[in-house]
Amino acid sequence: MTQQEEIPAITTQDDDIIQPTAFQPATAESEKTRSRLNPVNAAIGTLLVLALMVMAYLFSAKSLYIRLHDQPPQGQIVPLAFGVDFSGNNVSVDGLLTLTIGDHFLLLPGQRQLSVTVAGYKPLNTTIEVNTEDTQYLDFTLARLPGALTINSNTPGQVLINGKAVGDSDQKIEPIDAGVHELTLEADRYQTVQQQIVIEGRRQHQQLSIELQPNWATITLTSNPEGATLTVGGKAVGTTPMSTELLAGKHELEVGMNGFKSWRQNLRVEALQDQDLPLITLKPLDARLNVTSSPSGASVTVDGTYRGQTPLLLALAPGKNASLTLFKDGYQPHHRTLSMQNDSQRSLSVKLQPTLGDIRIQAQPAQALLYVDDRLMGRANQSLTLPARQHKIRISHEGYADHETTILPRPDLAQTLTIALLTLDQQRWIDTPKQITSKAGQSLKLFRPNDTFTMGASRRQQGRRANESQRTVKLDRAFYLSTQLVTNEQYRRFDRFHSSGHVKGNSLNGEKYPVVGISWQQAAAYCNWLSEQEKLTPYYIVEDGVITGFDINSTGYRLPTEAEWAWAARLKNGAMQKYAWGTQLPPDEGSGNFGDRRAAALLGAILTNYDDGYPVTSPIGKFAANHRDLYDLSGNAAEWIGDYYGIKTGLSLKAELNPTGPEQGDFHVIRGSSWAHATMTDLRLSFRDYGSDGRNDVSFRVARYVRENQSEEPAP
Repeated sequence: MTQQEEIPAITTQDDDIIQPTAFQPATAESEKTRSRLNPVNAAIGTLLVLALMVMAYLFSAKSLYIRLHDQPPQGQIVPLAFGVDFSGNNVSVDGLLTLTIGDHFLLLPGQRQLSVTVAGYKPLNTTIEVNTEDTQYLDFTLARLPGALTINSNTPGQVLINGKAVGDSDQKIEPIDAGVHELTLEADRYQTVQQQIVIEGRRQHQQLSIELQPNWATITLTSNPEGATLTVGGKAVGTTPMSTELLAGKHELEVGMNGFKSWRQNLRVEALQDQDLPLITLKPLDARLNVTSSPSGASVTVDGTYRGQTPLLLALAPGKNASLTLFKDGYQPHHRTLSMQNDSQRSLSVKLQPTLGDIRIQAQPAQALLYVDDRLMGRANQSLTLPARQHKIRISHEGYADHETTILPRPDLAQTLTIALLTLDQQRWIDTPKQITSKAGQSLKLFRPNDTFTMGASRRQQGRRANESQRTVKLDRAFYLSTQLVTNEQYRRFDRFHSSGHVKGNSLNGEKYPVVGISWQQAAAYCNWLSEQEKLTPYYIVEDGVITGFDINSTGYRLPTEAEWAWAARLKNGAMQKYAWGTQLPPDEGSGNFGDRRAAALLGAILTNYDDGYPVTSPIGKFAANHRDLYDLSGNAAEWIGDYYGIKTGLSLKAELNPTGPEQGDFHVIRGSSWAHATMTDLRLSFRDYGSDGRNDVSFRVARYVRENQSEEPAP
């Protein structure tokens, strides 16, 4: 815009016109006038600024109270009321604009360094935070400086604080931390004093007086005769009569004198309790007698009291007659009376006279050797004269078992000892247990067969089946066979979840009932488990969890062979039985558990005129045992056999020796009748069945071979 341009008029709502005025620049004179300031005004302005600053400080500053406390060794924390001067130098807070006003500080918020120095206390230096509250209180507990202690006692002693030696009595001991301490004062021959002491600290020197009490008592003793030496704990302290001071405690006293027995006593001494011991009467030393005999080992009595065996050193009462007796089996007693002087020593040697008896030995075989008390005497058949005492006799010959016995010869009686040695095999069978019990509780009986017999049945026998062809076998290997079937209880030790089930509501699961419903593999696995329980070599060979064979040399548990079962069940007085009770049906009452009228609702064929009391299985051993004391070979439950199932064909005149069945097959033999059998065919003892899976009428019993020679594992 130029000076020539007009400025348009500006109007308001009231249509008033605002007129512009021409611009007038300031003159030099007016500038000079403006720069001249009044001093009074300047001072007032400064004061106003300072006042504003003070007001701003007072508005922003906060009051801080520092409260100091003391914690005495015993008691609660209390305010520290002495030695504190906030206006002095012992309590200070750093920082600009920090004012001390009476008992508090005025300062701006923020971090500050607090310093406290009070006599008798450890200095305090710490950082504090002043917050935005108008008034703030901070509490601090000062730690006391250590103190000093002097113990005054009636005798020099060692001072211990909390079990640690810190000095001696009558000495100034420092530094000691303020607090409660365990004080101990010890001095030789004085009773130890233990007590608590409170150390006040703050560089105070405390004094404590302790009176120590003597830790001894005076012991007075006299002896007869006088002049004996008193020894205490192995150290001589004087001669009787005397008095001596002994420390409290247990002491071993000995009073001794040449030519006399020492007097010994344990004495307990209590401090300050003097004792006057009773008169000590010393006894003269015993006389010593060294007694030997030929032979040695003779028993010796003195005045009827046993004193030991020769060689023997005896202590005898001096000046008295002593009655000695020496005796030994096979020798005449020797009596002697003697007297010895005080503290004397002598020897006595006695040759005992034997008491003899005659013994005649008669032995078979005639060339056997005779040992008497392990001394070789020559051939066994001879007469001996021996001392009348117990002698060990042993007769020995190669190929025979040694025979040992004892004999007592008698002077008035001639004796004859007749001995026939047993062969090693004869002795082995004598030592073999006739009955054993398995870890599961089965009782097994020893059998030693030596029989040749015919298995199967004649074609003319009624009820015979085609698989009962006759064959000749010979059994001569000894074996154990369990007298009863394995029960549910015994099997569940191997398989605790097994259940034998039921037949139309009739339980087969009783604890004492035969286990049923198990396969041949399960029965054989049980036998192996039983062997492992007794650390026997398992009989059955297992591959990938399946039994594939057996170890014929093992004496572990197994299932019986078919030949063993037939021998045990059928062979009686050289003939093979048809039925367990005889030759005709029906069975005699109580013959066994068969398919009777109680099982009519369960079976198709039954024995209508027979009642055994059980519809299905019965507890083992409920019916009479057979001629070999074996139970349930006929009836109750049929039995798994170890042999593979097979049928012999052709005629062989040669007997099979201890057969174990075919080498392979798909099924295993089942022998014996059960609660489900009632016909002429299946009640016969020659009846054969087969299978592999479990049935509710098939159980098993266990068997074991007997070791063949002495090198094998012993029978349990």
